[in-house]
Amino acid sequence: MAIKNKKLTRSEITEKILKKYEVNEENLDFQTLKYFKEKMKELTDTRQPKKCTYKIWDVVVVVFLAILANCDGWEEIREFAIRKKVWFKNFLKLSGGIPSSKTYERIFSILNSKELEEATTYFVSEVIHIFNSEKDIINLDGKTDNGSSRKKTILHEEVKSLNVLNAYSNKYGICLASEPISKKSNEIPAIPKILERIQTKDTIITWDALNTQKKNVETVIKGKADYCVPIKSNHPLFFQELVDYFDEEKCDSIKALNDAITYKIEYEKSHGTIITYEYFQTEDMEWFEDKKKWKKLTSFACVRKTIGEGRNRKVEMRYYITSLPNNIDLISKAIRNHWSVENKLHWHLDVTFKQDKNTTQDKQALLNLQLMKKLALACLKHTAKIYDKSLHLIRFGIQLEFEKEIPRFFNILSKS
Repeated sequence: MAIKNKKLTRSEITEKILKKYEVNEENLDFQTLKYFKEKMKELTDTRQPKKCTYKIWDVVVVVFLAILANCDGWEEIREFAIRKKVWFKNFLKLSGGIPSSKTYERIFSILNSKELEEATTYFVSEVIHIFNSEKDIINLDGKTDNGSSRKKTILHEEVKSLNVLNAYSNKYGICLASEPISKKSNEIPAIPKILERIQTKDTIITWDALNTQKKNVETVIKGKADYCVPIKSNHPLFFQELVDYFDEEKCDSIKALNDAITYKIEYEKSHGTIITYEYFQTEDMEWFEDKKKWKKLTSFACVRKTIGEGRNRKVEMRYYITSLPNNIDLISKAIRNHWSVENKLHWHLDVTFKQDKNTTQDKQALLNLQLMKKLALACLKHTAKIYDKSLHLIRFGIQLEFEKEIPRFFNILSKS
């Protein structure tokens, strides 16, 4: 009797796939890392040449690889560099040896953040190839690094937290740009600044209700992009007009049209409770007197969220304005994907990279360290399908077998 082939388990299949990406020690060429080093050589060095013991590019490359290998703070990065010094010598000079943790922080405090961000974003775009024709949805939202704040004491003045406005690309899975802000309300003037720094043509821009301002909408249209943004009580009259317009009768009439471009329903199960999302869109704009004040305002949208059923059900309504014509699939995607910036960027920075616990008080150093973590996050996410593991476990695996895993990691990155 013939013995049937044993069916491989999921972990066995993953190991088999990973085996294909292994790099033999004699075949190491470090091309990707050398390319990254060359990009870092373009960074401006404001130090006096005669007093420069450590090369900026050596420092940045070591920090990037240390972050991939599960290091989150300056002390961990230095300890990692000491232990892997011999391996680093394959493609770095390390002419001054290994800096102290304070020196790592000090060098990062003098780096030009915009230069560093441009260099890392360019590196990702060159190494990772995206074959995706979908319209990109760019989410704008602020993040606070709570660990960087200090309360006022007898000996020290108050130190405020680092606040950064981020632009996250759903298509590429990367943070396209970051703009430091002093406090939450300052996201409003920061929106035009960050939009002017990125390529927005043919994309959809989203943000939270606080930033829905006429000037910000106008900036989006100038960049030849579209917007899909919420209206809440910070525009009390406009908000009330939308509440009155999307009453139960109006929603039911849109639903009754059975039109696939103006109505959509989705279901979600959360902790045993059924959540229903109903999306409504209309180009009926004649009743709205201030239409011309909002650049290229084309349609209104509404989301009716119903939690539970029967007497215990709870209904929530949300209202949006957009430059897009009726296309409920695209609108629902833009609304749903807005929280990608929280779930796919900010959450990982705090949980996977422990950014919220970092107590660095030099805001420039902390911002630049955050940029390196965003770069590491983008690279890790593009290898996660091959590893079939959480980002935390991928980093942990790189830490355990660094010399073996880092060459494989970059091999996956360039070929996946």
